[in-house]
Amino acid sequence: MAQTRVRLWNVDEYHRMLETGIITAYERVELIEGQVIPMSAKNPLHAATTLCASDYLKHLLAEVALVRVQDPIQLSQYSEPEPDIAVVQIDARKYINHHPAPNEIFLLIEVADTTLETDSKQKAPLYAKAVLTTGF
Repeated sequence: MAQTRVRLWNVDEYHRMLETGIITAYERVELIEGQVIPMSAKNPLHAATTLCASDYLKHLLAEVALVRVQDPIQLSQYSEPEPDIAVVQIDARKYINHHPAPNEIFLLIEVADTTLETDSKQKAPLYAKAVLTTGF
């Protein structure tokens, strides 16, 4: 039996897929360890929890950190997840040149109402690996 090789995508290739329309702006996907992974739909509980938590953090951390909601972060050449909340360093240009990297991230939050297994088995190790690799 022939063994199938998996082709992993890097962040630049992922961005080119978005720019050329291979992946549309309406598709909810993220790049996780070289694979383009569909994201779960947001139910009302998830949306409300994310909104309340981000509003609280924005109020608490005003002028100390930037609170990003469901926006990409770049953890490596092969991973650009979109955590529900990312507390990152303030950037005067609001990250128009790049997504926050591990050394710019203070806190990541995933609201796991229906995605606990995926978040704990896939994203948590990814986030931990970024900490070990770069020390964010």
